[in-house]
Amino acid sequence: MKYIIVILFLTLNVIRAQEAPAVQVIARSLPERVLLRWAVDEPSAWKKANEFGFLIERHTISRNGIAVIPIEKELLVPVPLKPEPLEAWEALATQEQNATILAQALYGDSFETSVPGSAMGSIYAVNDELEQRFTFALLAAEQNYEAAKLAGWAFEDASVKAGEKYLYSISVAIPEEMTLTIEKGSVYAGPELYEELPKPIGLTSSFGDGLVTLDWNFDLLKGIYTSYFVERSKNATSFEQLNGVPIFSAQESNNTKEISLSYTDSIPNKMNYYYRIKGKNAFGETGPSSEVVSGMAEQKLEFTPRIYKKEIPTDDEVVLFWDFDPKGNDLISGFEVRQSTSNKGPFETVKSAIKALDRETRILGLKRVNYFTVVAMGKNGVERESFPTLVQPIDSTPPAPPIGLKGVMDTTGIIKLEWTKNLEEDLRGYRIFRSNNQELEFSEVTQTVLKGESYTDTLQVQNLNREVYYKITAEDQRYNRSKFSKVLMVAKPDITPPSPPVFKNYLVTEAGIQLNWIPSSSEDVVAHALYRKRGDDKDALWEQLMETKKITDSTYLDTSVEQRGVYNYTMVAKDGGSLESTPIESLSVVWQGKSLDREDLKFSGMVDRELRFINLSWRVKDHEVLEYRLYRGEGEDGLKLYKTLEGTTKGYNDVDLEINTNYTYGLQSVLSRGRTSMIQKVNLKY
Repeated sequence: MKYIIVILFLTLNVIRAQEAPAVQVIARSLPERVLLRWAVDEPSAWKKANEFGFLIERHTISRNGIAVIPIEKELLVPVPLKPEPLEAWEALATQEQNATILAQALYGDSFETSVPGSAMGSIYAVNDELEQRFTFALLAAEQNYEAAKLAGWAFEDASVKAGEKYLYSISVAIPEEMTLTIEKGSVYAGPELYEELPKPIGLTSSFGDGLVTLDWNFDLLKGIYTSYFVERSKNATSFEQLNGVPIFSAQESNNTKEISLSYTDSIPNKMNYYYRIKGKNAFGETGPSSEVVSGMAEQKLEFTPRIYKKEIPTDDEVVLFWDFDPKGNDLISGFEVRQSTSNKGPFETVKSAIKALDRETRILGLKRVNYFTVVAMGKNGVERESFPTLVQPIDSTPPAPPIGLKGVMDTTGIIKLEWTKNLEEDLRGYRIFRSNNQELEFSEVTQTVLKGESYTDTLQVQNLNREVYYKITAEDQRYNRSKFSKVLMVAKPDITPPSPPVFKNYLVTEAGIQLNWIPSSSEDVVAHALYRKRGDDKDALWEQLMETKKITDSTYLDTSVEQRGVYNYTMVAKDGGSLESTPIESLSVVWQGKSLDREDLKFSGMVDRELRFINLSWRVKDHEVLEYRLYRGEGEDGLKLYKTLEGTTKGYNDVDLEINTNYTYGLQSVLSRGRTSMIQKVNLKY
């Protein structure tokens, strides 16, 4: 079985562990030296370590902020540190009990402890003698640094140098022929790491009858202080130490976490006392004192009033009767009556300065609901309060009708209602009523009174009613009901899309494609939307051409078609709830494109008498031409087809000419599907 005695570095707990035994080490860095403390964490290994001794090796790892490479190593003890002979303990043991305990644990023929109920006895229920020696030896060494040095478990390194930082390794000098394994321990220290000891924090005091209990936070500074001293003063200047044995945590090693220590001091009443604490670390240093707390013990008031009867002569007053032990009459200055609208308070004083011998009083100005307590006022400032008693006068006045009722229904049929809270103090709750027709009778949907100012109802959305109606009433503690609130109409959400429109006919014109439709027959339609896509493009998406909110519109001319081909059209209807109808079956329309206007074909000619030809040229705007037809005639009339040219031709040179002859030329373009342009003419004299 293995234990780790948790001292400074492990918070004074006895913890079971499964790892190999090891040396646990801590250090205290001072300006001119380093103090070391260590312990082996398992009883049998601890016994062997005491027999073999400990070696201390110091590694200098940095100097003035610069790493030391290679690391300098130095053995600080020429021979292993072992417990000093028994005679070396005599002087210290006669002065200090912890040194006596430690010497007995190391050298005594037997070792038994019996301290039930004490802090030391609660450390661990040790039955085995070795475990007892181990446990109490380490605890005693924790309380006395000089004794720890005599035991070979502490060392002062006075050879440190300013600006250097060290890693100390403590190992057990196990003979090579032994198979025992005890892991070494290491700690980081150096003069540059010195820090002043802090003040203990969190000291509080609680003064009672003839005593005071002090509490302070142990957990926050458990890595620094292992025990504490309590000091007391009558004048806040001269303090005396109260506890002969330092106070420390003796928590058992379980999953609980102790965060505070406490100390109780018996003191006389009616006298001010001042308290402070000081912490002591594992190296025998005592830190600065904490902040001072003070106070005075007071005699308890042991008697409590009890209200045993109440009379309500009118709706506005009550007479309270109470018991109080006459033995307490001399301890109180009198009584007070306090009132609240709830048995949990807060209570306000409504009558004070009631004599100490009185046992009844009259209270005026009752509310709908009243809770009263009688308070005995101790001369020392201590109060004793009776249990609350309920007083309700006769009440036939109902609450005001609820206001601010509002609600909304979602698409699943869930209705959420809310309203403003009534201000009556005796309000018990509300009742909810519902109807599908505000002219007919409402039925209650709450079977019991409803607490709070909200309610959730569930209805079938798909029924014939478009609205549902609610009203509520408030009820007080006397079951008086208010008048109904104003009726609330909740519209059901629209989940039925409108019927789609229907294409009636279409007309293909030179200007574009004209569509005609029959509008949707649904009453809640607010708009129609028209969509188009190219029919010969498999990847084309529907694009919205227009949306009209004039539901009587039934005609649209699509002038945005540009290229000849197949165009598909569809439509949807939209209602006020943003629902859309299903798209109607698409309509496919073939558009051959637009015919050429006169302005789209530019035709001109030029006479070259020197080279003896007439040059004709032309240009067509944004149209695909299959062929050109060239006409010629003499004079103004008599045009006849002269030449047929390909659609890519841009001009023609006519050389079959006679001098002094007027020629008239005409040009006509032929488009797809036999569409032709008007004949453009030009007159030239050769």
